[in-house]
Formats: sequence, C-alpha cells, structure tokens
Amino acid sequence: MQTDNLDSLFGIGNNSAMEPFAGMEAFVRVVETGSFTAAAERLQMAKSSVSETVRALEERLGVRLLDRTTRSVRPTEAGLKFYARCRRLIEDAEAARAEAQTLSEALSGRLRIGAPDAFASRFIVPSLAGFLKSHPALAIDLVATAAQSKLVDEGLDLAIRIVAAPHDNLVVRRIGKSRIIIVAAPAYLAAAGDLNTPQELVNHSCIGFSPLPWRETWSIGGETISVEPVLLTNETESLRAAALAGLGLAAVPEWLVGDALAAGALTQVLADYETPESGVFAVYPTNRLLTPSVRSFVDCLARDLKSRGLGAG
Repeated sequence: MQTDNLDSLFGIGNNSAMEPFAGMEAFVRVVETGSFTAAAERLQMAKSSVSETVRALEERLGVRLLDRTTRSVRPTEAGLKFYARCRRLIEDAEAARAEAQTLSEALSGRLRIGAPDAFASRFIVPSLAGFLKSHPALAIDLVATAAQSKLVDEGLDLAIRIVAAPHDNLVVRRIGKSRIIIVAAPAYLAAAGDLNTPQELVNHSCIGFSPLPWRETWSIGGETISVEPVLLTNETESLRAAALAGLGLAAVPEWLVGDALAAGALTQVLADYETPESGVFAVYPTNRLLTPSVRSFVDCLARDLKSRGLGAG
C-alpha cells in the first residue's frame, strides 16, 4: 500500500459524517513510528495537527489509546486492539480509492486554489500546463490570497501558504520549503560598500516587507537586528523590484530572486549566516472531503517543487 502518498485519509475532524473514522490514520502512523514527530513527517502534516487529531479521537472514543512520556509514545492495551482494526480499515480504504480511480481516471469540475501571487506566477502557473493537459475536463480558478485567508468563506478548495507553521485548525501537507536570504543590487553595494557581519546592517539602507513580523527587525545569524527601512511594502513583487532598483538591502525568499541572482542582477550578502526558513504548505478546509482533484494537483505541485529544488526534504 502506498501510504506515503496519503494525506491523512481519515483526518477530517469537523465532518460529522466521517466522525467515526476521523484521526485513524494519524493514530496508526504514531503507533507505527513510535512518535508524533515521525508520524507528522510521514503524513507530511504539522506535528501539532497530528497530536490534536489523535487527542480528539481519544476524546470521541472515551478511551486512552496511547501512553505518552517525554521519551516515548506507546499504545495502551485498548490502543493495540484498535490499531489492528484501524490498519485494516485504512488498507481497505486505499484499495477502494485505487479501484474508484481506475474506473474513473478523468478529473472534472472546477478547482479553486488560493496562493500568494508571486509564488503562483513562478511555480503554480508553470505546473498547470502539464496538469491540465492530463486532465482536460478540469478547470482551475487561481486566486491571489493573503496568508491567512479563510478557505471556506472564500470558497477555496485548497490554499498554498508559505509560513513557519500553519494554523492547527486546517488539514495540512508540507510540500516544499522557503528560505529567506538578504540581497542587494551590485550598483547599491558598489556605492554603499559591502557588509561582513549582521551588525553592519544598521549602516545600510534596508527595504522592509510589512506583512512579516520582522519587517523592522531582521533575524540573521541567531540575532535580531533592528533596522529602519527606507521603504516598506506589502507586495512581494514590489520588494523584488525595489532591490533590483538599488534602493537597498532586501530580505526576500530565495525562490523570488533565483533568476536575478543567476543573471547577476542581484547579489546575496551575509550568505554564511543562518536566516529563517519556512515551509510551503497545502492546506485544506477541515469540513470537506479531500477530492481526487485536490489530491492530484497537490501531488503534481509537490513533484514540481522538488524538481526545482524547493522540495520539502
């Protein structure tokens, strides 16, 4: 059974129709791996989501399934018996899904996807050509969204979010990674001078990205450096454009400026110092079944991100 490609098949905690099954796969993976951390990695979910899902399952059943200590997680006697039955149910469900997809390979309908605009133009749109060619009966609505958009209110089937950790009340799959780097135009560095330590940031013009908590406090090398931005912007493309125009130093996602770095239009500085890294997550409303269209698209995007060096690892 190809369990590594499953997205928490039964992890739909707010769907009353599926309530008897909610959390079963998360529980099974915790038992099999012996920890919530390892189970989360296998399921490509946040650890907090796995822990909450299993806890909610125990509350619904009124039975403690796991004995938890600071060093280990082990099934109780009731948990061992429940695990055996859950494992069979998951295997049966995967077999049923495979059979249904074999009988009806064509995906159809309209898939509504929310994503940050700059990321969408560079990674999602290029993925759509092959995806839609494979599924000609499927149509896509691609919507530029803020990081905390409400999926149900906006009618989204899924959203792509680039954050350190998504909210616990969502079904989450980590599909990639995003690292912040500090860059500047060569012309700016030629005029202002190079910098060799994070402390020297205060002597330079900086460009701030206002949606981030550290827009005026940059985290680098394990330190937090206060800066006074000459420009604050809430738009990713404007952040990139300001750096290219030589307005100063910019802290940007590496994927946003990879082409400019390769072309020599921007230069990375302080490359030897650690900078923040976030995850690229596919998130789904908890009150909806995961459709084949959503699953297929996320699988496609995850493969593309991996091939372009942004894989979840």
